[in-house]
Amino acid sequence: LLNALQEVVQRADLFACHTVHHEPLSVRERMSRILARLKDGPAAFADLFEPAEGRAGVVVAFLALLELVKRALLEVHQTGPFEPLVLALVQPSHGEAENARST
Repeated sequence: LLNALQEVVQRADLFACHTVHHEPLSVRERMSRILARLKDGPAAFADLFEPAEGRAGVVVAFLALLELVKRALLEVHQTGPFEPLVLALVQPSHGEAENARST
């Protein structure tokens, strides 16, 4: 009887309603937060994530990091094999800085 009841409960669980909530996480906003954090200096890869935001927050932060690297705004360094990754803002070369000031 107990096994039969467990089967019925499992089938009933398949029809349970689920509400999907929109999480207020933005890749652009996270990109801005990462850039602001790195203005103070380089940071370890793991320090740029907020585990309290759960998996969705980790994914958004990772996408933000990838986009910043793609746009050549961040550099990723590693001092040796199996060493922690360190991220820093890309420092414009002297020529790029002159071009930026003249435009």
